[in-house]
Amino acid sequence: MGNVTLFAKLLPFPAVTIISGRALFSVLILGLFFALRRKSILYKNFKDFSFVFGIGILFALHWVTYFHSIQVSTVAVGMLSLFTYPVFSAILEPLFGGKKPEPFALFLASFSLFGLFLIVPDLSWDNQMFQGVVWGVVSAVLYAIRNLLTKEMHVHYPSSQILFTQLFATSLLLLPFADGLSQMLAEPKYLLFQVVLAGIFTSLAHTIWIRSLSNLSVTTAGTLSTLSPIYGSLAAWYFLGEVPPDRLWLGGGVILFCAVMEVFRKQNENKPIEKGERD
Repeated sequence: MGNVTLFAKLLPFPAVTIISGRALFSVLILGLFFALRRKSILYKNFKDFSFVFGIGILFALHWVTYFHSIQVSTVAVGMLSLFTYPVFSAILEPLFGGKKPEPFALFLASFSLFGLFLIVPDLSWDNQMFQGVVWGVVSAVLYAIRNLLTKEMHVHYPSSQILFTQLFATSLLLLPFADGLSQMLAEPKYLLFQVVLAGIFTSLAHTIWIRSLSNLSVTTAGTLSTLSPIYGSLAAWYFLGEVPPDRLWLGGGVILFCAVMEVFRKQNENKPIEKGERD
């Protein structure tokens, strides 16, 4: 997830256009995979299909807001804002199960927002860093919800089938608004970027990610990926010349600290269960 953010800067097109191409190529790649493997993409009933298709709409909105966050600010700001999603997952996950969030999870959420506050020098919509943080947080909430809903369906269907349906929904939703898509695909360099983005960083990466959700808590899976903002920011520094200011390192440190604390919280939460199972 770290290096994929570079494409938001390398492709000089609106976020909707980039994501449309990404989803379209991913559908074609996964469709070829299903055809070669002779795998079915049918669902047991229309209700299940509609549910996964609906999650795909959330997925599309997450992608667009994430890339837009990066485009109006920087790679580091967009990534750090997105990576508040493990904390949002910690709040939403018990709510989905009819339980109340733990006080410590609420504390981590508040502390993460404080970290975002440190990143932004001016809380004004005229400030591009502030815009990036707002769009990034919106993307984080959408991503947390998408992961939680996807985990419920993964019990019944393969990860590749779920991803294919979500990408199909993303394509149908965004293609009518993809200004400049034909121009982007006509340029060999940009076409290559899209193929790499769709093949490696979408079809393969997200299939593995969704599969991991069947074995891990959404919250734990999210927090284990919190190294992404670090190497993503370093990649943007090296390839794009985006040098993060001191306040970004400080705020980012707070956000990643909250994510790591969430890992330990989930581990401690699961220990009594594991002990009871051994007894």
